[in-house]
Amino acid sequence: MTDQADRSPKPPLWLLVALASTGTLAMHMFVPALPYAADDLGVGSAAVQLSLTLYVLGLAAGQLAYGPVSDALGRRPVVIAALSIFVLGSLGCAVAQSLPLLLAGRLTQAMGGAGGLALARAIARDAAGPEGSQRDISLLNAVMLIGPAISPVLGGGIAALADWRWIFLVLGLLALGTLAATLVRLPETARHRKPLRLGQMKRDFAVLGRNRRFVCIALGGAMGSTTTYGYFAAAPFILHEQLGVPGGEVGFYVGGILLGALAGTWVSRLRIRVMSQDAFLMLAGLLAIAAAALFLAAAWVGMMTPALIFALTLALMFAAGCISPTALSAALDAVPALAGSAAGLFGAGQMACGALSTFLVGLGTRHDLSCGIVLLGATLVSYALLRLGRSGG
Repeated sequence: MTDQADRSPKPPLWLLVALASTGTLAMHMFVPALPYAADDLGVGSAAVQLSLTLYVLGLAAGQLAYGPVSDALGRRPVVIAALSIFVLGSLGCAVAQSLPLLLAGRLTQAMGGAGGLALARAIARDAAGPEGSQRDISLLNAVMLIGPAISPVLGGGIAALADWRWIFLVLGLLALGTLAATLVRLPETARHRKPLRLGQMKRDFAVLGRNRRFVCIALGGAMGSTTTYGYFAAAPFILHEQLGVPGGEVGFYVGGILLGALAGTWVSRLRIRVMSQDAFLMLAGLLAIAAAALFLAAAWVGMMTPALIFALTLALMFAAGCISPTALSAALDAVPALAGSAAGLFGAGQMACGALSTFLVGLGTRHDLSCGIVLLGATLVSYALLRLGRSGG
């Protein structure tokens, strides 16, 4: 009775999905259109990939701020502000006539999208409590992956049939709808407010930074779940330019593998009955290493095909789907009194790792080879960190 009385009111799942998906939709929907945007703006592939790198960095920085701010001001007003910023950024991208203007719009868009991405998870934990957080976060992650799974297909179709700028107009309209629903249906879930002081924020982050389990699980989970963003940045150029896949079909290869993450997230919910968090993370980490090693080997010997790429990245995304909610739940439970800050820091780590991977894959002259090197390196480091972060050492 007491636990139920202390819990916050539970918002509808579909609204949490819409909030969390806002930031990720803007990334995945634009991926197939990268070559179109590069041609239109008169820049090379590495330059237009910066729009993805900067977007992911914006998600990282935004999530660092949104966690502590929402702990102080409440989840609801911060979510409303974040969605408003996202709409403005989307409009800026739609009218951009140069790469610098597009990058500025993407950064603004990311700073807004970070709010929903970070706070949807914190809201889920507020409402469910620590006992139900693993189930609810896993369910949230699973359902919200459906949108990103189809968004590359939609983005590729929009770019091929109309213009890549229409992608951002569609994203802005979707965010407006989510904002309207938030005003009507989202209750305040943060019952225990903490004054917003820079000194306190630094102390909170210091507490998290001194917690070995949180640091290792958060960093290992981040690297294991979002370094595949490097593949998303390279995929249009590997598939379209290297392997000759038609531009309109690239979205199917990118979006289809997100179904692997969906399956992995559902499996992470089932593992609660049969396996510990740490054992599950170790198993998923080994799968990711195997898939990344095969990807690099195929690229090295020149045996890449669209079907092989799809199969290996599907396995990588399945592993990422297993790792992300499990590591997030473990990280939040490491310091439950700082759930908002912990969620923001975890999300920032995910996006920072994703941004680094998108930047690194653009450095090589062969997209498939540089992508394979980044994926294998990231999965190895992820496994080592997750192993160090196990309960009891």
